[in-house]
Amino acid sequence: MEQWIQEFKDASGLNAIIVAVVLLMVTTFLSRSAVRLVRKALSSDGAPLPSSSLIENIVRIAIWALGGSLILSMCFDVNVGGLVAALGVGGVALSLGLQDTISNFIGGLQVTLMKIVQPGDHVKIGSTEGMVLDVTWRQTVVKDFENTIHTIPNSSINSGEVEKIEPAHLVATMLSFTNDTRAIDETIRVMELRAKEAVEQVTELERDPWILLTQIGEYGTWAKMRFVLKDMDHVREARDAALRAVSPYTRMNFEDVPDGKRA
Repeated sequence: MEQWIQEFKDASGLNAIIVAVVLLMVTTFLSRSAVRLVRKALSSDGAPLPSSSLIENIVRIAIWALGGSLILSMCFDVNVGGLVAALGVGGVALSLGLQDTISNFIGGLQVTLMKIVQPGDHVKIGSTEGMVLDVTWRQTVVKDFENTIHTIPNSSINSGEVEKIEPAHLVATMLSFTNDTRAIDETIRVMELRAKEAVEQVTELERDPWILLTQIGEYGTWAKMRFVLKDMDHVREARDAALRAVSPYTRMNFEDVPDGKRA
């Protein structure tokens, strides 16, 4: 092996360039193949890690670092060990100016390895609620139910509160209505039925709507309505339909409830 490396070092400049090109092509091929294998492995059932671009990028960087080291050492006679040491000293100074980036990278590793959130999760982070699309080296990408993309720094996820809503296809929305003499159990039963009928006009249900009271005060009652969809393509429309269906029952004296539909 040492003799083979020495022959490369003694080669002419043209041969060194040819070898560098060959190694570059091999490194590119290995990088792409490894990323495809990692993506396939992480997307399979029972994978120990979530399928996020952070893991793929770590594999890609490791292969390119190894390939670049071989090219510099074998073709251009560069002392890779000394170069790494020099970069290490400079990295200390550089890290002071990249504290946020490093914090987000480490946060991304924690989010991925500890499976705090992963692609496909239905989460609520601060005021943002939606589906996790990806966890990158810097941020977590969340798509809300208005089809707006939110990028949340990984460090914020580690230091803040993350609410993971299970199952992932569950839709939740708050309700409030005034206190009166109506029979609350019967009212809730009818509201659940009306919400089910409305949502089924939009998309398929995995679980019918159910309403749970969360707080009762002097001036009103608060509740949360939940239902589970078979897919999340029509979340916005389903939530709108459910709220429209139950809205008449949240008002005093059922003013807008059609005859025959009152509790």
